[in-house]
Amino acid sequence: MQVHHVAPHFYPETGGAESALLRLCEFLVERGHEVVVHTSSRTYQRGRLPERGTFGKIEIRRYRPVFRLGYYATLLRPRIEGADVVHLHGYAFLANDWTARKMRGRVPLVYSLYHGVAQRPPSAFARAKRALYDPLFGLKTLSRVDAILPLSDVDRVWLEARGFPASKIRVIPTGLDSFAFQAGSPERARERVGLRRYVLYLGRLHREKSVDHLIKAIASLPQRDVSLALVGPDAGAKPDLVDLAAASGLGERVRFLGEVDEPTKRDLLAGCECLVLPSFYESQGIVILEAWAQGRPVVASSVGGVPFLVTDGTDGLLYWWGDVPALTRHIEALLTAPARAAEMGRAGREKARTQYAWDRLAPRFEEVYAEVVGRRPSQGSRGP
Repeated sequence: MQVHHVAPHFYPETGGAESALLRLCEFLVERGHEVVVHTSSRTYQRGRLPERGTFGKIEIRRYRPVFRLGYYATLLRPRIEGADVVHLHGYAFLANDWTARKMRGRVPLVYSLYHGVAQRPPSAFARAKRALYDPLFGLKTLSRVDAILPLSDVDRVWLEARGFPASKIRVIPTGLDSFAFQAGSPERARERVGLRRYVLYLGRLHREKSVDHLIKAIASLPQRDVSLALVGPDAGAKPDLVDLAAASGLGERVRFLGEVDEPTKRDLLAGCECLVLPSFYESQGIVILEAWAQGRPVVASSVGGVPFLVTDGTDGLLYWWGDVPALTRHIEALLTAPARAAEMGRAGREKARTQYAWDRLAPRFEEVYAEVVGRRPSQGSRGP
């Protein structure tokens, strides 16, 4: 098949959605499909990328936005020709609405939601935007596509409650590559951060990630030998978090490590006491899987797709978002019961290995493509 993807950003831009799409494209190329990605020429930092490019055998076509008001509030006009199937990425990405309207009836359409649809927006302004977007654009776009691919059951329930047939919905979570299971080195991690015991946060420093709650929890712990390592790019929240850490008296107990490469990430995960994900919303929570792959327990807010992923008390501990005392208690519980923490980590690793390995999940995308174009995977692939 010739598969065309439409996405807000793509390689060399980095992020959870961008990484997931890159892995999917590489899988499709390995299977013998032709792959074209249509994306923005503007970077996160408002730089400019060339209009045409390649990554391996992946063709990349970039477009200057007609207008750009944010990550998703961006309108591109992809020029799509010769596609057997078009795969849209990201609910509320205006270019997907434009493409679905233009291409409907001409080529099968598949839609990955990524950041989800079920969660109530965090602010009055965001809720007002969704109240307008859903009826004017979003639900109409979803009705035009042939298959909808949410990451977790929380979005499946939302879609079915709005009349979308179950036969149109395929839940396909983001999975882990085999290298995620390669053992990291706690010794290298402790040398890197200069800390003996630390709790780890992995993700963007953005207000919706609620890292401030985690800093407050660390400050409230009776264990003064436990520090906090924050790994990920600044998405606008770092200055306030630095101020909060100082005001909380944590000083050098909070380390801002920025972005790290994959081997370093594995080391940091392997060496942490636990991973904490205190987000306001997560459609799935890929970092939870990454922690499990290294055999580490997790503490996470019970939001979005997280409670569909984490079995509370078995492979992690859940709490209601915003309940900082509960978050503090859960972290302390793992710090004071290392045997229980290790058992949770082992249970998580087994779940990640058996249910979320990428080589198990990737073929499901090919199956969806084959279904919407009306032929079997073996007929659609020119590969082995």
